[in-house]
Amino acid sequence: MNKPTIEKCIVSFSHNAYESRKLADKEAIEKARREIAQGKKGISHLILRARDDEIDRLKFLFPIHGIPLMCYALGNLLVSDLKEIVVVGSQEVKIVLDAFLDVVGRGGKTVQFVHEDPDHLVLINTLVLGRNALALAPNELVLFQPGDLPFLYDLERVLKDKDLKTHSLILWLNSRQDMFPRFKEEPASEFVQRNYHYRVIDEKAGRLHDVKEPNVYPINLAAIEEDIIELLHETRKDGKILNAGINKVLTSPTRMLRLLPVLASHFRNFDSDLKTYRMNDQYKFGMHLKNFNKGTSIFLDTPFIAKFHDDPAYVSDVDALEDWEDFESLTHYAVQQEGENGLAAVHPFGRELLKFKQEAMPALQQRIAMYADFPAYLNQLYRTLEMPYVPFDADGRYDTPNLHTQLVPRAYQWYREKTARFQVSVK
Repeated sequence: MNKPTIEKCIVSFSHNAYESRKLADKEAIEKARREIAQGKKGISHLILRARDDEIDRLKFLFPIHGIPLMCYALGNLLVSDLKEIVVVGSQEVKIVLDAFLDVVGRGGKTVQFVHEDPDHLVLINTLVLGRNALALAPNELVLFQPGDLPFLYDLERVLKDKDLKTHSLILWLNSRQDMFPRFKEEPASEFVQRNYHYRVIDEKAGRLHDVKEPNVYPINLAAIEEDIIELLHETRKDGKILNAGINKVLTSPTRMLRLLPVLASHFRNFDSDLKTYRMNDQYKFGMHLKNFNKGTSIFLDTPFIAKFHDDPAYVSDVDALEDWEDFESLTHYAVQQEGENGLAAVHPFGRELLKFKQEAMPALQQRIAMYADFPAYLNQLYRTLEMPYVPFDADGRYDTPNLHTQLVPRAYQWYREKTARFQVSVK
């Protein structure tokens, strides 16, 4: 039996890097071109690192409303019930972290920093670095989270989940239907634009879900093999997770024999069952929820469960320039509606973030090259990635097409109401 709550977290402000800027930009441009040609709903000009960059293009350092993205993620953890936080990142991440903690404090929590390994920037190495900094019991789950979720402050459902006691890995799936139940009737209500490549049939509820991969991972690192963690991460977006899993489990004949009935049920039933909900659907991977939980538990050789949530903040990561715009527009609009403290209306750590901006950012602009003239830096990045506009004018004022869509007021209203409810719940 595992511990019933999560008290420790590994937050990653580290990311893999391409060997050259040329290769990274080629990947970003070609992906965006494919999505445009295919008429995708969410177009992504990815923010990618490269080893030969003079200025590290690390997305966690990108400012939103003049405040580094990583500081929002840290604020989310500080308002939670976590007790210990391990931060993994670069030297520049450490500089920002130290300044942040000096201004806002630690909220009674233990916060450690661990340097990323530039020669091993893969996920599993980040996890190992974080794990080694914590004293974890064999029956203890830890929260692993990438640091690009700036408004994911409502973590209590994850930290106090009733399934923690009996499962070694929990996947909080991003369901379009649960997060945006009226997206068909009111398209503007879907204020986070994403492409949902997975299909999940929840037989118990009689529902089909369009799903994106999770962004938070409650995990017992003592119970799951390291190579499986990396395998799941590498295949989570490309739809090859089933083939990768089969290839892995073939190395364990006992597990393969146990898995065969689950796979047979999947191949025999899923396509026909899907057609009872939707004809001629295009997707990368589909599953029955019950069958997936059973099969993955066999694959991992430990209890596993996947479940849905209804909070758009869980899917609102910052992988691309378009994602950055979503939050820059949101905070810009909040200031228009609420005045200079508008950030505090849409984020429960907003006042502390604004204090950090005022007290620490002037000095950080002298220490971190990206911040010396961020509008000029970002405008050049937009041009390089063939964006049809730049986000800042000659005077550094933010203005993009995104700012003038109906999605921004909807996002503002949702986060404003969510923040008000959250602040009442933690009093």
